Amino acid sequence: MASLSLWGEEVMGGLPCRVLLPRPYEPSIRRYPLVVSLHGSGERGTDNHAQLRNGLEMFEHRREAIVVAPQLPAGATWGGSWYGGATAGQHALVTLVRELRGRSSVDPLRIYGVGFSMGAIGLWDLLVRHPELFTAAVLIAGDLDLETAAALVDTPLWAIVGGRDEHVPPDNVRTFGRLVDERGGIAKVTEIATAGHDVWKQAFAHAPLWDWLFAQTSQR
Repeated sequence: MASLSLWGEEVMGGLPCRVLLPRPYEPSIRRYPLVVSLHGSGERGTDNHAQLRNGLEMFEHRREAIVVAPQLPAGATWGGSWYGGATAGQHALVTLVRELRGRSSVDPLRIYGVGFSMGAIGLWDLLVRHPELFTAAVLIAGDLDLETAAALVDTPLWAIVGGRDEHVPPDNVRTFGRLVDERGGIAKVTEIATAGHDVWKQAFAHAPLWDWLFAQTSQR
């Protein structure tokens, strides 16, 4: 679990958030990458700290970006193929990211989405509906609508699934990976054959994943 003493509190887009700042933090002289983390279904609530489970403590040791972790209330979702597409929670997130993009401390060309489980399901959908929102994305143990996600083969994203995941089966992400290969796309898919739904443990510990993410820059 991440250390609450390092994470500030803020409300953005109507959602309670935890915020981790870079070290050193000098917003008067530079702009910073932004990471927006989307939690899974088990981290919903009102405590404003459950969303820091499942690997976010990694960012405490690699403080090169502003990290924002919003929390949805019980019953809400980030949207996506399992939840009927766009939802109120997804709309709130879009408002939040757009507001953050306008802050003088944020580099608008380096805005990254990271989602786990329900968060990754929502993030797949967000990448289709709002392609301008994120520079790049990491999607862990998520699922997608193959028909719409086919448009993402040339999107800078890295999807990671567990081959033994019985909670969110990896079949659609596998198929997407084959489509990327067939079309020569740039999206990346990694399956860890021995992992289950807790594939986030290997993902967050994989330093090259984060090297890749922070190297991505929008061309617009």
